[in-house]
Amino acid sequence: MKSHQRLPEIPLELVTEILTRLPAKSLMRFKSVSKHWLYLICSRNFTNLCLRVSSSPPRLYMSLSFFDNSHLKKILLSSSPSCDSDGTTMSSFDGDQDLTIPAMRGYTSNVFRGLMCFINGPSAQIYNTTTRQLVVLPDIEESSIIAEDDHKIKEIMCFMGHDPVHDQYKVVCIASRRSDEGGEYSFLSEHWVFLLEGDGSTRWKKISCGSPPHLPLTQALNINGRMHYLAVVRMDFVLVIFDIHSEEISVLQVPKDIFWPYAGLLEYCGNIALLNYPNLEKEGVIELWVLEDEEKNMWGSKTLVLHPSQMRMVNSIRLRVQGTTRNGEVILAPRDRILFNIFLYDLQKNHMRKIEIKGTPNRHLTKFCEVVGMDDVENLIYL
Repeated sequence: MKSHQRLPEIPLELVTEILTRLPAKSLMRFKSVSKHWLYLICSRNFTNLCLRVSSSPPRLYMSLSFFDNSHLKKILLSSSPSCDSDGTTMSSFDGDQDLTIPAMRGYTSNVFRGLMCFINGPSAQIYNTTTRQLVVLPDIEESSIIAEDDHKIKEIMCFMGHDPVHDQYKVVCIASRRSDEGGEYSFLSEHWVFLLEGDGSTRWKKISCGSPPHLPLTQALNINGRMHYLAVVRMDFVLVIFDIHSEEISVLQVPKDIFWPYAGLLEYCGNIALLNYPNLEKEGVIELWVLEDEEKNMWGSKTLVLHPSQMRMVNSIRLRVQGTTRNGEVILAPRDRILFNIFLYDLQKNHMRKIEIKGTPNRHLTKFCEVVGMDDVENLIYL
């Protein structure tokens, strides 16, 4: 009888290299192969490798709402891009994934590295769009603004960021309301930080930042471990910068020509920038402001004018900046939730094109669609 020869074991380094090249959907199934594979795929080193080598195409996320028997229902839809015949130019998005789970509450305030933040009054949830894990964060019990039982209008915003020094994800909450003193445009504000998948803490930490009280106006933009968002201090528009590692805050004045709400944050050649477009619908004028020297608060600017044929595409459509693609095109989404398309604007070529969104799953959703973000990261991290 012939003896069977034992096949040589595949080195762990080679197994890891192979697994990092597989789609996240396959990796989620492979966790059940063995305890060793479960440990490997769930390890922080492996999830970081997958983040670095990911070649996933960008996905567009939309919040879709409709009434069913007088009850408002919401669907979170993910759309994948379709390309032209040459396979290089994005031509449309196809709504092909329903990411909704019953426990979701509120509206989307932030999309970052495959993670999504939902706000529902004083409560927040973090949702991993890859693993479908939903984490409900504890309430902020010590806040003097949130805890007040009155009829004053409060603004609660939560954003996610990443500390590259300690490789940690954090949620930053800004709670603000109008002040009883100082006039109509005076505010009170607090900053709170929650460490995700960290030391097991279930409490928010208040940050004594010393920054002027302000009201956040935009979603946060993360660049190199720093979170940026536009805010208003009294009657001035400012740029707030929050360092995720040191948890320190700085505030810069933005150029006086910036008009809210016709302005948005974006990343331009690795720098923070502002796109200002108050006369886009009438004159096709777009201004790009780039922060060239943060210490001196120096901004460089250039003015772009759309071709008349492109102006007709955005005629009477109110737009908002929704980020940038990996190719550097600015994503402009309609403010009115009745149009199933977005616009991609190439700043280098001064060219705008319309991208259609197809495949919405319900005929009742055509008037209740809101683009909440675009992301190209599949994140396997377990929170």
